[in-house]
Amino acid sequence: MAIVKKVLSVAATILFTLIIALCVFLFVGKMNGGKTMLFDNELMVVLSGSMAPTFQTGSIVAVKPVSFEQIKQGDIITFKDLDGRTVTHRVVEIKDSQLVTKGDANDGNDYNPVSKDRVIGEVQYWVPLLGYLVEFIRSQVGMLVFLVVPGVYLIVSQVWKLFRMLKEADAPVNESR
Repeated sequence: MAIVKKVLSVAATILFTLIIALCVFLFVGKMNGGKTMLFDNELMVVLSGSMAPTFQTGSIVAVKPVSFEQIKQGDIITFKDLDGRTVTHRVVEIKDSQLVTKGDANDGNDYNPVSKDRVIGEVQYWVPLLGYLVEFIRSQVGMLVFLVVPGVYLIVSQVWKLFRMLKEADAPVNESR
């Protein structure tokens, strides 16, 4: 039974450490103008299904800045559309020094080709579903749940441990001769 308690204690500690590290990571991103960076890639949450089945709504994409000249047909890029919204679509054609793009799930090409000044970068990799968790953690309720609750748990558990140690120290020592 003591081994099970020890394993559960270690597992809970690891879980809480990971949760706090993720929250700090996202909080730093929020303080960094909303950009969450990991290994020179900006992490972005996919908000629509236009790139299905390649990646679904709620996925996280890692976008690395690349020079316009490096982009080729078939690459998945992230760019600003003419309304300033961030879009991630596949390059289907390069025409007149502009990129013609299309969402994999869309029937037709995007209306406006992408010029050099609107390219953010190229998608390097993606992780399904993690975006839902990230968006929740970024919310006020998520910050409360993922920062305050583990913080209170850690404080209460340490105070409890301290009281147990004090109680054990005050207990009379049973000496037998």
